[in-house]
This record gives sequence, C-alpha cells and structure tokens, in this order.
Amino acid sequence: MTETLRTLGLATLGLAALPLIATPALAKDASKDFLRSAKRNDAAGMIAAAEKLAQSPSKKGVKVLVSVGAMIPNLDVYRACRNALGAAKTGKPRAELLKLLKKAHKMEQRVLCVDGLGASADPSAIPPLTEALEDKSKAVRMSAIRALNRIEHKDCVEPLFMRLSKVGFDGGDAEAEELYGVLHRLTGKAFENLDDWKKWWSVAKADFDPRKQRNQPEQSTRTRKTAGKIFESVVRSQDFVLVLDISSSMRVIDLPRGKTVKSPKTGNPITYKDPDPSGQKRPDKSSRFKKAQEAFIKLIGGLNSHAKFAVVVFASKKETQLYGGKPVLMPATASNKKKVIKWIEGLKWGPATRTDLALDLAFKVRGADSIYLFSDGIPEMLKSGKNKDIPVDEILKKARTLNRARKVKLHCYAITSNPSTQKFLRQLAAENGGEFKDIRAR
Repeated sequence: MTETLRTLGLATLGLAALPLIATPALAKDASKDFLRSAKRNDAAGMIAAAEKLAQSPSKKGVKVLVSVGAMIPNLDVYRACRNALGAAKTGKPRAELLKLLKKAHKMEQRVLCVDGLGASADPSAIPPLTEALEDKSKAVRMSAIRALNRIEHKDCVEPLFMRLSKVGFDGGDAEAEELYGVLHRLTGKAFENLDDWKKWWSVAKADFDPRKQRNQPEQSTRTRKTAGKIFESVVRSQDFVLVLDISSSMRVIDLPRGKTVKSPKTGNPITYKDPDPSGQKRPDKSSRFKKAQEAFIKLIGGLNSHAKFAVVVFASKKETQLYGGKPVLMPATASNKKKVIKWIEGLKWGPATRTDLALDLAFKVRGADSIYLFSDGIPEMLKSGKNKDIPVDEILKKARTLNRARKVKLHCYAITSNPSTQKFLRQLAAENGGEFKDIRAR
C-alpha cells in the first residue's frame, strides 16, 4: 500500500470521516474494526471487517466503507468494500448508499458507490445508476455504464442509448465506445441515431431479455470521430495520455518478420540488429526509437482542436517524466502541439525500463480516459549500475490498483518479438479494458 490514512489524513477523506471514529455506536458493528485496521494500514483486517459488514449491512458501515474504504490504495480492500456495499440492498443502508452517491465530493467515493450498486445485481439499482450516467466525472459515468451492463436487465437498455444520444453517436471518446460496446452486448444492435433506437425499442421492449443477446457479432457501418492513428491503431479518445519507452534497447532495428541474424554474444538467432552496442550514437533512422518518435509526432501534429492529451516517457528514474510536469491534459492547440513535438524530437534514451513509474505518472493525469503505452521491454530498474528485472506481477497489480476507481482504458503496444514482453503487455491491456497490438516492422 503506497499511502495510508496517516499520509492521506482522515480530514481529507471527506464525509466527516474523523467524527465517525469518535462515534461510540460504531462498536455495534464492524465499522470500528474497519477504521482501526485502516489506521494500522492492515489490509487483511479491513477485508475481514468489510466481509462482516456484508453479512450485516448498516448505515454506519456504508458511511465508513465509502468515506474511508474508497480512498485506500489496495485493490483487494476495494473489492471487499464494493461487495459489502452490494449487500446493502434495502432499508437505511441502501438509503445511505444512494445519499452518498449524490453527495460524496470525491470521485473515488462516488465510483465505489456505483460499483457497489452494480455488485448488487439488483434491478432496483437501475434508477440511481441512470442518474449516475450524468455525473460530472467521466470515471463515475464509465462505472455506471459497466454497472448497468453487469445487472443485465432490459430496463438498462433505454438509459444507455439515451446517454449515447447525448454523448454523440459519432463521438470519438472512450465513453461513447463504452456505451456502444455495452449496448451491443445487451441488445445485439448498433444503431446510429436515436430515432432507430426508439423505433426498435418500442417493439422489442415488452418481452426483451438481454441474456439471450450475448456475444452476437456487431453489424454496423457506423463511422466515428477519432483523434487519429498511431502505428495503424485508431486512437478512440479525445482525452488521453501517450506513454513512450525510451530505454536504450529502443536503439535496435527490427528485421522483417520471419528473418533472423545470429547474436554476436550468444550465437542464437535474434530478430533485430544493434547498430550501436555502446548506446552512445544518435538513433538510427530505422531504429525502434526513431519509428516511435515519428509516430508520436505524426499523431500529435494531426490532433483536432477538441483533443486534450499528455505525454509520458520512461527509461530509468532519471529519464522518466511527464511533459510539462503537471498532471493535466493539454488542449491540442497549434502552440501546444509545436512545443510537445519539439520536446519529443530532443529526447534521448536511457538505461532501464521503469514501467512502474510511467504508470504512476500516467494515472495521475486528471481527466484522461485512455492511456496508450508503447514499450519494447520487461520492466526493470537500475540498481548498482546494472539493470534488474521488476516482477511483472508487481506492475500488473499496480495498474489494477491505480485503475480501481479511474476506469481508464489502458492500451499496450509491443515493439518487440520477445514473448515475455508481449505476454506482459497483453495481460496489462486485458486487465484494464484495453487493446494489445504487436507493432514490430512488418
């Protein structure tokens, strides 16, 4: 756990968390146990307390789970809180959950409320989830879309296509994509305007069962706005972070697929050649580094005025940085694009592959709904002058934890034939709702 209640400060958690600790009545349920465990940074204790609250939901328990549990940076704790809130289906506990969904100031707290309602799998959660589709935070709206998908009831359909009509049927952002995907899963349809949805629904609604529509292939000629393409992959977001690996291995040149050369070190066949084993020269024009650099520049140069973006690069701790230093999205103005392109043109590679630090920076960017990560190596850190592997399970867990409330789509692109790297990036994308693609030279 990277942060605790000591570093966060109970006063920052919202919803009067501190007075909750002083309430004697908390001894009647597991709320006090949860708070004690949170103060000790005891994840197992918090999970056990949440499980008790799931067995006997209470108004106070709901308050503690939302105000404190939502802010604990631990995925297992989050899931235990979500499941406990899902058990609060009636009476005062449910009323408190609905109240907090409307009044909680922090996005993480409202997302947990939504995820709890989704975990209930209860059709009575559909009206408040429909309201959450209009929340000011995209993370909350994305959570509501997924919660309605999880409930899988016919009354989920109309709120979703009505929301899509507001977002725009030709919308080019992650929310529109999520709505299209869930609607297709629930209905098997992909209509391109509101009139067609209403016309179909007026006939189908009476005896419609979403469970009979699962996994039908989408049949649609719809065209959607996009921010552009990078390595032939469509960027379906208007609020995104680009993350580029600038480790020294990016200096190599990939061979055409199917071709190999002998490694000068081992004699084994390899699928690339290294024009600069010392790593001191300027990158070759055919290197992975140059190809990625050019792809980023082309995408950024072509962004429309509606797009907002940020750029992170990573190698060792020293080279890992977010352009501009502030965790905010930049409007794609001509001036901003010119500055970022100049910065990218001046990049130099470094040792190691601190994917962990890159994810930390990318997830800090406020308002981003998608991350596009490009890498050619297994995560590694520089220690005593040598590169040391970072266990990929640690990176996967970090991403799941960082994304527990953000609901960001994390797309991963492998610039390597290394099977271990490809497996890692494929899993990283799959666990975070993103696309994986092998983008080596073809």
